[in-house]
Amino acid sequence: MPRTLALAGALGLFVLVGGCTDSTAPAATNDTTFDIDLRWVGTKPTGTVATAFDAAAARIEEIILNDLQAAKVGSKEAPFDLTKCSASMTGTSALDEIVDDLVIYAKVEAIDGVGKTLGSAGPCLTRVTGGLTVVGIMRFDSADLTDLANKGRLNAVVLHEMLHIVGVGTLWRRRGILADSGLATVRVTGPLAATACVSDHGGTTACQGGAVPAENCLDLDAALTCGVGTIDSHWKESVFQGELMTGYLQTNNPLSKMTLQSLADLGYIVRLTTAEPYTVPTPPVAIGAGAMGASLRAASEELIVLGAPMAPRFVVDELGRTTPIRYR
Repeated sequence: MPRTLALAGALGLFVLVGGCTDSTAPAATNDTTFDIDLRWVGTKPTGTVATAFDAAAARIEEIILNDLQAAKVGSKEAPFDLTKCSASMTGTSALDEIVDDLVIYAKVEAIDGVGKTLGSAGPCLTRVTGGLTVVGIMRFDSADLTDLANKGRLNAVVLHEMLHIVGVGTLWRRRGILADSGLATVRVTGPLAATACVSDHGGTTACQGGAVPAENCLDLDAALTCGVGTIDSHWKESVFQGELMTGYLQTNNPLSKMTLQSLADLGYIVRLTTAEPYTVPTPPVAIGAGAMGASLRAASEELIVLGAPMAPRFVVDELGRTTPIRYR
């Protein structure tokens, strides 16, 4: 019987407020690879927890092949205050630097113990050109991470959340590939992900019409936690059971070519050979019914609910100036 972790994510409608762009870009670097600069806020964890974060960053660096345009963040006159991303980032230095390619600030601290608030993660700053993430935030409860490590689930959870920072689920709407947000027919229209669903994973029925179903929570059992934090930001659980970027992690959680190609739909160049074997279950089932529904209901007392992955909060232009995104 699989044990299940509930993962949450939320996105809202947005409008840009003010801001402008300039043709002056930061000086190019000689680096031609995608690099994640993982920076710890507060006390750096040790052992399996630290290893899980390092492994997730290394995995994503292996997946993404293109070096992104260097991004200026802040200036001497107006450095960027990271508490604008998350109040938990107190004590960090304001940013006035050129980022290549992605900086992730991670914090592990005592919050409220096992099984309550696990934490949250997501992009904070995105590029005005290309729309990809410049700065992301991760914050987790130390007790929960230790518990996840003991259950053998830590690596999957950290990789899942780091992929949210890169853009899976959190940049779909901003990049214009999320259709019917909030409706029963919500889907991701990225053509590469949809093609991978059919051609690589046998999802001819699941991804008919050239789109990948996203989560809407309408066919999940009432005993399971599913709401605004899961809707629109994950693959649909009843269709893609077990794939890493659904809203619920099970015993085996492969990272599929479909998810890698969704990164390509966002603008990344990806190494498809890093994907894991995955087949779309046939036929799709309603999670609230049958053997799988009973299995998940039986495990519902062990669900670990994450805070909603953070949607991007600012766009940063070529001069390091930030423009807030207003959600409504």
